[in-house]
Amino acid sequence: MNKNLPKDIVRYVKKEIARRIIIFALLESFTVCICVLSWKYLATSVNIVFHICVLLLFFILPFFFSGFPMKLIDKSWSGVVTEVFVKEETGTYTAAGVKAFPYTKNVIYLKVKKDNGEEARVIAREFGIRHHHGFPVPNEGDVTKHLNDYSVADTVYHFYGLKHNYIVKKNIDMIDCVVCGSQNHKERSDCLNCGHSLIKNI
Repeated sequence: MNKNLPKDIVRYVKKEIARRIIIFALLESFTVCICVLSWKYLATSVNIVFHICVLLLFFILPFFFSGFPMKLIDKSWSGVVTEVFVKEETGTYTAAGVKAFPYTKNVIYLKVKKDNGEEARVIAREFGIRHHHGFPVPNEGDVTKHLNDYSVADTVYHFYGLKHNYIVKKNIDMIDCVVCGSQNHKERSDCLNCGHSLIKNI
């Protein structure tokens, strides 16, 4: 982990990794219990191949739900933006924990050339588009107002264990929070949304 990161962000990353490990361990333990309890039934089942495949699926699912071990093999890197483009995509979200609503969103992507020569494509920001009435659209906004926020030659830093990147923008005096992704003015020392420290010097 980058030693230059603020201490509160370092603690956040450690807690996030620990949380994922605990979720993975609990889900896998639950799967083992299911296997033990159903072993006698499997031994006499005529569809034993099918049931074994189902159990194997149960063993694999915790990797996706917990994000483990992908977060553990994550690496910090930096690079320079070579292209900025917008792509329209479809997303879904759940309102009141019940129903998944589809919505369309415009995503600002950055094509980055890393210092080691590899290329990466990262999401800078995304804006939901309102097509339906009666329910809110996540991150609703007009992408055209933010197209000039990012430009070729901007510098991108990705830090181990963090979802959002730190982007040094040449066009605007705004800083992206690496924890929640919210934009803050460069004069602020902590994020207006989540309260974590803002990275200013690497």
